[in-house]
Amino acid sequence: MKTKSFAIAAIAAALSVSCSGDYTLQNPDPQEGGDTVTLNVSLACPSTKAIIAPGNTDDMSFHNAQIFVYNKLGKLEAKSGPVTVSENISLDIVPGQKTVWAIVNAPELQLNIGATQTPGEQRSLLSDNTLSSLVMSGSKSETVSTSTNISIAVKHIASKVVLSSILRNFENPEYNEVPLTVKKIYMSNVAADCDYDCTGTAPAVWNCQKGVLANPAENAALLLQSGLNIALPQGGPAHETAYTFYVYPNPTTQDSTDDTWCPRKTRLVLECDYNGRTCYYPLTIRTDSIERNKVYRISALTLKHPGSVSPDKSGPEVSSDVACTFSVTVSDWEDVTPYAEEF
Repeated sequence: MKTKSFAIAAIAAALSVSCSGDYTLQNPDPQEGGDTVTLNVSLACPSTKAIIAPGNTDDMSFHNAQIFVYNKLGKLEAKSGPVTVSENISLDIVPGQKTVWAIVNAPELQLNIGATQTPGEQRSLLSDNTLSSLVMSGSKSETVSTSTNISIAVKHIASKVVLSSILRNFENPEYNEVPLTVKKIYMSNVAADCDYDCTGTAPAVWNCQKGVLANPAENAALLLQSGLNIALPQGGPAHETAYTFYVYPNPTTQDSTDDTWCPRKTRLVLECDYNGRTCYYPLTIRTDSIERNKVYRISALTLKHPGSVSPDKSGPEVSSDVACTFSVTVSDWEDVTPYAEEF
């Protein structure tokens, strides 16, 4: 487990501090008393067995954090501005029942002292993420009567999709000698906003709707591998390079391939050159929904026919029916039972 510690405190509004950030404390709740105690918060990021990213990117890194402390009335009592992991923060809070929120690697949230709106109700954008700085969030309730140390587990808002292997094994021998080359691999129908709590309203922002890449592509560093030239010979060998993508949670459970846009399931798309013509292999991530902080691994993708003319549908095919088989293992960040798929 990777853990970074922050000493989080709230300083009375009249007290100035010398380090960077905005540290404020509202007037104590009379029911909670006026004395202050120190609250020390450590942030713990769940361990992962699936750090697979271009350029050895460490997608578990902490770069900055914001802490928000709410009292038992649900009012924001104390907050820190964005602070880096190297900063040593000393703040105090008044005793009582507290809910403490931690927001990591995110833009500064504009919440006023005394507000009842929590960070969990704020919207995070996929564009707030980079390969080396993924947004995380977490919260914990604690009764504080004396100086206290608490640990808050923060989780990525993003999910990770990993394609590990591609094999061409066409069933019709008439197509065996036709060249097939992978040019792009990308994510489509990507939810691109989410509450920090990941339990709120449905996505309002979508990237790469119906598999159509914008120009320039939206969130390309997270969603697109372009400039590829992967020749896939009939019968193998398989292309064994891992490609990793980051998407936001997609709660859609009812899929659609309508020509008119509506929310639908997230897909991974291979764009290929098939003897001079463009074809696609749109692979639906076939879980009930895309959840935060999970890895969806396509461990073995087998292409059994030439691809579709559509980046969002399995047909019509470029020259024959589209079919491929693949198995998906959802692995830590958080465990989900592995399952097999056929496309």
